[in-house]
Amino acid sequence: MVGNTFSDLYKLTGQSLGEGSYGKVETCVNVFTGIEYAVKIIEKVPGLFSRSKILKEIEIYHLCRGEQNIIQLIEYFEEANCFYLVFEKMLGGPLLDHIQRRVCFTEAEASRIVKDLAGALKHLHKQGIAHRDLKPDNVLCINSNSAGPVKLCDFDLCSAPVSIDTTITPTLLSPVGSLEYMAPEVVDTFLIDDYDDDDDESICYNKKCDLWSLGVIMYILLCGYAPFAGNCGLDCGWDRGESCTDCQERLFSSIREGRLVFPDQHWAAISPQAKDLIQRLLVKDSGARLDANQVLDHPWILYGGNSNSLMTPTVLRRQTSIKDLEDFASRAMAVNRAVGNSSITERSSPVQVKRAAFSFDLSPPSLSNCGLMSRRRRSKELFQRFCSINEVEPDAFMRTIH
Repeated sequence: MVGNTFSDLYKLTGQSLGEGSYGKVETCVNVFTGIEYAVKIIEKVPGLFSRSKILKEIEIYHLCRGEQNIIQLIEYFEEANCFYLVFEKMLGGPLLDHIQRRVCFTEAEASRIVKDLAGALKHLHKQGIAHRDLKPDNVLCINSNSAGPVKLCDFDLCSAPVSIDTTITPTLLSPVGSLEYMAPEVVDTFLIDDYDDDDDESICYNKKCDLWSLGVIMYILLCGYAPFAGNCGLDCGWDRGESCTDCQERLFSSIREGRLVFPDQHWAAISPQAKDLIQRLLVKDSGARLDANQVLDHPWILYGGNSNSLMTPTVLRRQTSIKDLEDFASRAMAVNRAVGNSSITERSSPVQVKRAAFSFDLSPPSLSNCGLMSRRRRSKELFQRFCSINEVEPDAFMRTIH
């Protein structure tokens, strides 16, 4: 043993790779080999830290050693104030971030990604483990120059291992996961108060919830937006990660209804086999939903999709552009509210900001809305109008609100 602490063997580079609910991920370098790794740093904050939860996550990574489509844990350190989990570093970053940087992304590439994820789920489910938070943020690209292969990560919401027996399926009750990717049966656990107490025992789910999430990811890979969405029509902040009860209820209703649509604008050139697999994954009855083995045996996985270029990168870039403009609008309105009844001098700000004579009428974009170009154009027009009314240069004003 060369060292007993994280700092004995590794040095942080200062590069942040992400931040989760109870930990942050940074790049580190082995001081002896110079090889880069990703380290998840979990502070032992009273009330937020759960040692048993961390040890469960470590156990799951131990069970996944050698699995090519699951990120590999190299080693871990428990110290007085922190846990350090050292992982292999994925050079391609999160899946959707990678795809939106691409000029071309094909159905055949999407098929290989779904195959990788189904392989990861097959391994987890064989251990009796449900991932419960399968989403693009938890899918990492191995290489910077290609979307695949990919690896699954972030096991902090996984169910505990049950048995190395494919016939064992854990019965789960906790309503956890990311809302847009939740299966209908998981949504029901959120809405348990709407049921009679006598029905509570029937409100549960199993590892098949991951296959629904896989279907949602597959749908997004092929068109750039989610199959189910909630949108109250107001600038409520829902698409910026803020909470909105109305949007959440609308999303839950959409998921529970399970009505699947393939708009011709983005789906006309996509193969029937791809649509068939999605329809077999996004099934409300989890018993009728395909399992991971059946996904791997599906023709779209075995033979791949066509080589047609998808609109996914363009749609994802538009979504990001709209979100950036709406974030700007929110910050601009906050500035207006702050200075509405006071004069701004050159001494207090590099630009003079007048109160706008209009309000931003920007509602959060719906991922299921195909009219993205008009939304983007309207956002730009409002941005330009705001700067004109306030007699400021756009770049200068952006610096004042960052």
